[in-house]
Amino acid sequence: MANQEIVRDEVAVFIDLENLRYSLLNLYGQEPDFQSIVEKAKNYGRPSVMRAYADFSEHPQHLRQQLHIAGVEAINVNVKRLKRPDDRRGIERVKNAADMILALDAILEAADADATGKVKTFLLVTGDADYIKLVTLLKNRFGQTVIIAGVQGAIGADLITAAGNEDSIEVEKHEPVDMQQLKTAIVKMVKKGCSPLKYWSISTIDQWSQSPRQAIGGTAKEKRDAIHALLDEGVLVKQDIDLTVVGKKGTATQTVLDEVKAKQLKYLD
Repeated sequence: MANQEIVRDEVAVFIDLENLRYSLLNLYGQEPDFQSIVEKAKNYGRPSVMRAYADFSEHPQHLRQQLHIAGVEAINVNVKRLKRPDDRRGIERVKNAADMILALDAILEAADADATGKVKTFLLVTGDADYIKLVTLLKNRFGQTVIIAGVQGAIGADLITAAGNEDSIEVEKHEPVDMQQLKTAIVKMVKKGCSPLKYWSISTIDQWSQSPRQAIGGTAKEKRDAIHALLDEGVLVKQDIDLTVVGKKGTATQTVLDEVKAKQLKYLD
């Protein structure tokens, strides 16, 4: 923690998942470790509320399971996509209300604590300076303690100043993965099959490779780079598929494995 250590009986954890996840991916190529965030919260007291906010349809499915395992409640806030009917350019406006819902929930939690004479520690897992108003409200109006836990290199300096306390997310130092081994692991996963799914897509290959169940080494960025390299090499090939073969209507794009090419490049024996 940047300033004096503050310990309180109860801790409220509010996670801006989009800010946390994309900051980690863009700067370090890593996915969030929610269990470490819970352990960080415990340094300040007993976590009474732990919530993560996002439109989870825009994130890998395994993230919700990891949140559940860590004891963090996943709050789904759907992104609204709007198009002006008179706009011939077809420009789509995206309105994400997750940050608003997070702020409202934090204010309600602070108001309840203030009404019962409690001083809670609010661990805000974000680096977004748009939360400055929330931070000052929690501190000045409700008398609560606020700690900013953002990703190093992606935290607004004014946000830290407003809170007065910082305990940034630790980023595990990572040795670069052997790309040949990583691509081999992904190829073997694809060859094994995607049951109970009917066919592979790039997005499902990405999601499965990120899942701890697959035990594939490397960061999220390294895995995505490997998948795109396999596409460039022609080992993974996109093909149109008639969805009637799987009992649905329309068409989609599936990704298939060219085993001959995979053997030529030593990904398969």
